[in-house]
Amino acid sequence: MPDQPPLRIGYVLKRFPRFSETFILNELLALQDQGAETHVFSLLTPPDEPRHARLANLRAHVTYLAKPAGAVPVIVPEDAALFAGNDAKTIATLQAKAAEVARLASAAGITHLHAHFGSDPATVAMLAARIIGGTFSFTAHARDIYHTYVSPTVDAEKRRAKLRAAAFTVTVSDFNATHLRALCPEAAGRIHRLYNGIDLSLFTPSEAVVPGRIIAVGRLVEKKGFAVLVDACAILRDRGLAFDCRIIGDGPLQGALTDQIAALGLGAQVTLAGPMPQERLADELGTAAIATLPCIITPDGDRDGLPTVLLEAMGKAIPVVTTTVTGGPEIVAQGETGLLCPPGDAKALADALASLLADPHRAHAMGAAGRLRAERLFNLPTNAARLGGYFAGVTPANLARGAA
Repeated sequence: MPDQPPLRIGYVLKRFPRFSETFILNELLALQDQGAETHVFSLLTPPDEPRHARLANLRAHVTYLAKPAGAVPVIVPEDAALFAGNDAKTIATLQAKAAEVARLASAAGITHLHAHFGSDPATVAMLAARIIGGTFSFTAHARDIYHTYVSPTVDAEKRRAKLRAAAFTVTVSDFNATHLRALCPEAAGRIHRLYNGIDLSLFTPSEAVVPGRIIAVGRLVEKKGFAVLVDACAILRDRGLAFDCRIIGDGPLQGALTDQIAALGLGAQVTLAGPMPQERLADELGTAAIATLPCIITPDGDRDGLPTVLLEAMGKAIPVVTTTVTGGPEIVAQGETGLLCPPGDAKALADALASLLADPHRAHAMGAAGRLRAERLFNLPTNAARLGGYFAGVTPANLARGAA
């Protein structure tokens, strides 16, 4: 039997690489390990920030799309909903970048494009696929499907336009999948829940746990709920509990959180540790007795989908405390692998953390159960293979194999 050509997929991303988007890098590396060829089309240049060491292992070609000059928007009737609320410059830019992706994809023999996030990357992938007569898909996360950009009605129509046109859509939680199927019933059969995968060979159980240590990881933005966590730490301190809390990450709320910690007199208990590459984070997580991320829903509807760091903590056999926002109940088996709290409730969060601080044997048992849950639901090669199967179902080379 002759050798089969490799699966070849074009990834359309807003910025690549992003320090906070390890799930994309991990997915690309896992597909690479399974023999796929990927080409990344980055709409914008990446920010000046640290890089994960594993990026050096990625063989994908990365193209940074040029900023178009003098482009003129052309809106056909079928795209009225897609571009509703966008100004002429934005429309022209998206169309020009789609044309460039189409040209480069055609030259590389790519017929299927996949975007992460259902916002601008999915729009560009959709338009480029139309130009080349190919197909596109996208992964929906959280902000891209819940945030109000223009208005709830306009945003819903824009999302429906992409869901209808996509060969398939994957999303990171059952909560999201239910939301999207209700939003666009005609695409319901092509909307699949696919959890983010984690590298369970990197995130392994640790023997270096520091008693009383609480670790939270994420960008310092409102939806992560770090302000609620700091308030909960004040409650723990006032109850006389011995603990230290390390918040790992950076972002626009760093100054506000620094001020909050100082105002509450928590300098001895709470540390803003800054961002860390994935490899160092794996070691740092290994010192945690509890991992937490008290996600909230912001006034504009933004929220987290399925925080990868909580999956990584479970891989490290750490009990997890999070909230009932979106995928939280899918990550945590309540009372078995961790504890769930209502969002925005500092006292409920403090009670959950206190209960595990006071019972390390229970916390250890939850961590062990969490590792087993991670192996079952969040294994990177397994989940990447499922994604590869979706790709194979829509690419011409693979369709031809099935007919042979």
